[in-house]
This record gives sequence, C-alpha cells and structure tokens, in this order.
Amino acid sequence: MKLALILLAAGDSRRFNGNKLLHEFKGKPMYQYILEEVEKLPDGIFDRKVVVTQYQEIMDCLNNYGYEIVVNEESSLGISHSIHLALEVLKNEETDYCFAVCDQPYLKAATIRDLVNGWKNSGKGIGCLCNMGALGNPAIFSRNYLKELLKLEGDVGGKRVIRRHIEDLYLHEVPDGLELVDIDVRKNSES
Repeated sequence: MKLALILLAAGDSRRFNGNKLLHEFKGKPMYQYILEEVEKLPDGIFDRKVVVTQYQEIMDCLNNYGYEIVVNEESSLGISHSIHLALEVLKNEETDYCFAVCDQPYLKAATIRDLVNGWKNSGKGIGCLCNMGALGNPAIFSRNYLKELLKLEGDVGGKRVIRRHIEDLYLHEVPDGLELVDIDVRKNSES
C-alpha cells in the first residue's frame, strides 16, 4: 500500500497571536523545519506529498519541493476542514495517510522514518508518536479509516479517531518529548 504525507499548514494560530507558521523561529520560518526533515528521509518512504495551506509563501516554497498544493480558503472551519480537503485530493488513490503538522520544530527525520517503518511492521491500522503516554504527531491512518476521518467536524483532528480505536493503534515512543512539542505560544526567546 502507498503512503501519502499530508502537511497541515493552514491554521490561523489564534493562541500564538500571529502567524506561527511564518514566524521566524531560531533563524527560519517555523514551517521550514518539517520540510527540511522530510527532505532527509529515504526516497520512496512517501509516494505523494501534499500540503494544505492558506499561505502563499508556503505554497510557493513547497511547490518547489514537489508537494501538491491544496488551498484552504476557509481555515476558520478548523483542522477537520484541512483534513477533508487533503483527503478529497487523495480519494481515488489507493493510499494510506500520514498527517503531520508544521509547528513541531524539534521533530527529527529519524523519528518520522522509525514511526513509518514501525507502523508498517505492526500490522495496525493507525500509528502515532507518543512520549510517556501523551499522543503526538505525525499520525498515520490506513485507508480503512477514510470515512471516519471525513466525518470529523470543527477544530477536531485525528486524535478523536485514534481514541476510538486504541486496539488498532501502533505507538512509537519518542525518548525526547521535545520532538512532540508544538509551538502554540509566542515567546521572545524563540526568535
């Protein structure tokens, strides 16, 4: 089965008090961290790469890296809307889905690779990173969960589906919890 990477990069960053994805974090826009780590992965780990965003800068940049661009003009509808838009593009493809967010600047390529490989070897339908019991991103869903993902509404993401199917979940423990930290609040020391 194929695996598509879906980068979710359309959020309005209400808690951040500004556009966190374009905010300079330790010398570069925050969204570039995941982009750089994905570029380090072995060829073929993802068969397709999609980004859902409302930001022209992100569209222009990721287009140069071979991502299919999906424009989210209604980000106020929440993360579920971005999920639906990505799945609509992939609906005729026999593929599974790896969702990642663009506000985890400490996530490493090796962790993404190990999650994908561990999930494939597990035989489970869902996989995600975790640290000491806390679930994190990226999260992988087999195509069997397409209908449930399409039923998500509002600012609700895949964790709702994960919690319903714990018996079908592969957890990949990340020793350094910092990799799972998403930046939701602006701090002066980060720029």
